[in-house]
Amino acid sequence: MSREQGDVNGLAWVKDGKVFVQDPKPGGEPASILPHKDIDIFISGRRISGEEPLTSSSDVQVRLPSQDPAVTYSVEIQKGGLEAQARIEVREGSKSHLIDTPPARRLVLKYESEPVTVAPDRDRLLQVLREAGVEFGIDREAIEACCERPSRRPFVAARGDPPVPGKDGEIKFLVPLERVVDLPADLLQVDFRDVTKFPDVKQGQTIAVKTPPVPGSPGKSVTGIHLPAHPPRDPRFRAGKGVEIQERDGGLLMAVATVSGYPMFAEDSGTVSVDPVFTHRGDVDMSSGNIRTSGSVSILGQVTEGMRVESEGNQEISGAVTEATVKAWGSIRISGNVFKSTVTAGKDSTWIRCMDTLLRSVEERAESILSIEQIHGEALERKDRGEPALGDDAILDESAQVERFRNLALAVSALLKENIKAFPADIAEQVRQTRQMLSAFGASIFERARGISDLLIDARDYIDAELLQGKSDVILPYAQSSTIEASRDITITGQGAFYCQLLAGRAVKTSGSPGLVRSGEARARELIQVNAAGGQGAAPTVLVVSPGGQILANTIYPNTVLTIGHLSFRTEDTLRAVKASLVENRLVVATANGPIEVD
Repeated sequence: MSREQGDVNGLAWVKDGKVFVQDPKPGGEPASILPHKDIDIFISGRRISGEEPLTSSSDVQVRLPSQDPAVTYSVEIQKGGLEAQARIEVREGSKSHLIDTPPARRLVLKYESEPVTVAPDRDRLLQVLREAGVEFGIDREAIEACCERPSRRPFVAARGDPPVPGKDGEIKFLVPLERVVDLPADLLQVDFRDVTKFPDVKQGQTIAVKTPPVPGSPGKSVTGIHLPAHPPRDPRFRAGKGVEIQERDGGLLMAVATVSGYPMFAEDSGTVSVDPVFTHRGDVDMSSGNIRTSGSVSILGQVTEGMRVESEGNQEISGAVTEATVKAWGSIRISGNVFKSTVTAGKDSTWIRCMDTLLRSVEERAESILSIEQIHGEALERKDRGEPALGDDAILDESAQVERFRNLALAVSALLKENIKAFPADIAEQVRQTRQMLSAFGASIFERARGISDLLIDARDYIDAELLQGKSDVILPYAQSSTIEASRDITITGQGAFYCQLLAGRAVKTSGSPGLVRSGEARARELIQVNAAGGQGAAPTVLVVSPGGQILANTIYPNTVLTIGHLSFRTEDTLRAVKASLVENRLVVATANGPIEVD
């Protein structure tokens, strides 16, 4: 097109937000306007979809993109009406205007936008709360703060008053419901005829007292609803066989024995009763079959090879137990000797004992690595003093360290394969973290071993507590090549225990003559009290108590290991009048010839 032809064409342009049009001269073409994907363009009320011609008489209107700002308020009542959570969502708006353009044959509209904001309205939020039924416990300070600094996260706009729980009713027993051995800890020899007490009540004796429950105080929800307190637990308290319930002032209920006998309490039904003990007259053998009872049992005979006696109460066996299994949730008293048998007083603890074994394996291997670190420090000190190396310095070799770390890794792997979910959640997570600690980046072998030990401290405390809880005792005169377990005390009243595993939640005690524990292992939380322990032989005798416990003995022979907590001492000579305990983190073994201290 020539310049002359271009000058005769129509033109269109934008100025101050309006569209202006200049008509063409004779022989020229009119100006046109092009559609825009974001702008609605109307000519004489008709929305265009393609390029349209323009004249000075064209009524051009545009609708620019825009969005009004908005504030959305929402309220959610939670926690049983005790909390109202509010959320303020602010949506930013926008406002657009046309940009001036120079005259052109084909007009292309352009625009620009600017944001439009709005502030939350506190009064509007209060109105929304009221519409949701919230009328109590409104937190005006929190509302004010959120309106000033709005966030998409919900906040607590109102809190109710929770009900105050009452006090549960309680049953207190005035007589023991299980066999008790009350042995003074400061005596080495005790006449067990004077200290063993068996559950027993006389006619007319009060067995238990129940105090009534105390109701709690009601609360109030954020919607003003009255929230009654949860009714306190009112434990069942019923009279069973041989018992009557008598009422006293203040609502107290007394369970009084109407006959003399063995007191029992069924927790599920709340029944207090006095019943005779089940008695089996004769041996437990093939002719009788295994015996299982939910109460107590008395065996007037022996328990023979391969047989089982199990009860949820106590057991008393007048004869010997040979290659058999005796288990009771309560206490066990055996008048005869025990050979190659398993005797367990207390509930089943198979899993916790498995975990105890696996955890002890990890602990021992971690300790073996940390002992290298100690020897390394001592070797450096000798080197600085110009002293020759010792034989123990050989384990400072890197290959020895790697082998010990490999053993630690295998022990940790074995531990993690077990059902660690049975631990409390926080302890289970700590046990899982030992896997990451094994491969901790940049950490030395010693740091990893120490980290694993630290992660397992809570697991050890939990296992020890589980192993040591309970109130079940085992009392017997002699045991050989057997496993004896009690959740409270093991008391050996005769010759002693040889080649046995003794595990007690509170104490292992011997009396009689010689009252000897030889070979095998005895473990207890608080006390091991024996007349004599150990002896000349290849198999050591191991006595183990927890850090706060004591080991007492008239005589301890050579090849006996005394362990309290993580500290151990092996005897090489015969010791008399022994008392071992931890004093300021040192193992102190007091003897007739003076104390022995182990750091």
